[in-house]
Amino acid sequence: MTLSVHGRSLKILHISFLIILLSSIKTSAQILVGPVVGGQINWMVFENKDNKEFYKLKPIPSYHAGISLAFRAQKRFFLQTSFLYAQKGKRLESIDNSGTRNDMTFKYLDIPILYTAEFKAKLGKEKVYKWYFGVGPTISYWLGGKGVLINGDLNENFINPPNYDLHYKIVFNKDSVAVDEMNVREPNRIQLGLNASAGLIFEPYGNHKIMVNVRYSFGQSFLSRNGKGEFGLPGILYYQDELRVRSRELVLSLNYFIDLKTDQRKKGKSTLKVNNEKSKK
Repeated sequence: MTLSVHGRSLKILHISFLIILLSSIKTSAQILVGPVVGGQINWMVFENKDNKEFYKLKPIPSYHAGISLAFRAQKRFFLQTSFLYAQKGKRLESIDNSGTRNDMTFKYLDIPILYTAEFKAKLGKEKVYKWYFGVGPTISYWLGGKGVLINGDLNENFINPPNYDLHYKIVFNKDSVAVDEMNVREPNRIQLGLNASAGLIFEPYGNHKIMVNVRYSFGQSFLSRNGKGEFGLPGILYYQDELRVRSRELVLSLNYFIDLKTDQRKKGKSTLKVNNEKSKK
């Protein structure tokens, strides 16, 4: 019951945050759009701290790519969101002598939503640059993934010699699981997180803007409510993967924006229309 109330509270918090941000955007707001690419390091955190006595979780480098949008809400405040394809992971190793190791790669659709504030600063007497910071939620959708499991049971039962490893894909809520699958029951396909972000802004020419962004994402959702990943080798493999874990991410992104300047375009069209009417007279 506590977890359910906690989950509802998080959803209400995220929805309230989005409503406040969207209501602050004017219909004639300045709009920036462009691609974004970058790398990230993510690691998982156990809910049950006792698991640390048996397993350790290691960080995994990965990448993301997609498109970003930014809307000017007020003079120096922007609402920035991105639609990203991102890879994340979970690397688990046993601390005892069992030799268990599980390397997992997850595929996600990530939508970070940041409310940012821009500031100007001077470097020396003449050079001026901009920097910014922002906060906001991330909404993630878990698409799937794959992994490689090494476990003593595979060796004892001569599964996939000579490496005795099990290459598998991640599936959701299946009644019958194949040998090369790991089934996740009650998965949290939609996951929530909180972000803190900071970066530098470069405006080399015209309506173009380059942003270098560092973001820390604090995951709030477990991978699974049930908490276990089940493999398709019942009676042979006595291992279930622990999925009551939350993700932490350190993200570095490079954004390239084109400033559409919709408000100025409207002004230009209005002026042109008046001038044409005058010429006709």
